Amino acid sequence: MRSKFGTLEWGKKNNGRLTPTERLHFLRNMAFLAAREASDVIRDKLGLLKPVDLDFSNFAPPDTRMAKDAEVFGRETHTEDLLSHGYRTYYFGAILAPYSRLKYDKELFFTAALLHDIGLTESRTIPLKACCFGVSGGRQVQECLLRKGHPSEKAQIVGDAISAHLNLHLPVRDYGEVAAMVAKGAVCDLFGFGKRRVNANFKRELLRAYPAGNMHAALLSQEQMAPGSRRDIGRKLTGGLPERLWIQDIK
Repeated sequence: MRSKFGTLEWGKKNNGRLTPTERLHFLRNMAFLAAREASDVIRDKLGLLKPVDLDFSNFAPPDTRMAKDAEVFGRETHTEDLLSHGYRTYYFGAILAPYSRLKYDKELFFTAALLHDIGLTESRTIPLKACCFGVSGGRQVQECLLRKGHPSEKAQIVGDAISAHLNLHLPVRDYGEVAAMVAKGAVCDLFGFGKRRVNANFKRELLRAYPAGNMHAALLSQEQMAPGSRRDIGRKLTGGLPERLWIQDIK
């Protein structure tokens, strides 16, 4: 059976280099996000889009051994700005979940969201040019969780979510709730997809707790990535991160 595009099993083939068919899949995902955001803009102007009415305090990280292991590992490996992006990914994904009526494992989602960019840290196990950092990061976190004695099926879900998040859009029916929410949270934080679905107070409180910082440096925007990988192709199509991220304008 063919492995799902973006997962750890898929990454074994060629370390994350996309085939022509997978490039088209990736382009469709980008187009889907753009179309959904355009729809949100129109609905917002017509007063038809209601932000989720939940508070920042409703989404405190889970108090479990895996979540604590993830936070320790994150502090040991991430820069402050990259770790803050991981926390914001968690919070944005969590508040956007009600729009899709998602029920999810909070522990697994938190772990995957917090550590989803570990492949960009100095702790990475494979050079950036040799392998897609999502794939290598998923493997790294999966192995860490197994070393800590966490169940293999849970480590697999977290690893796959990290590996697949660079697809940008992950249908729940194909990838599960955890992976879908990591992708939702990450693209909201970096590109603003779904931002109109989040109430203003939540955004302000989140950015006070986890400031934007210098995301271009945190995400290694000037570093060359693995040729033909999702990050490499995305950069060539869009120019990379916006010069100024939308979260930098939240007061």
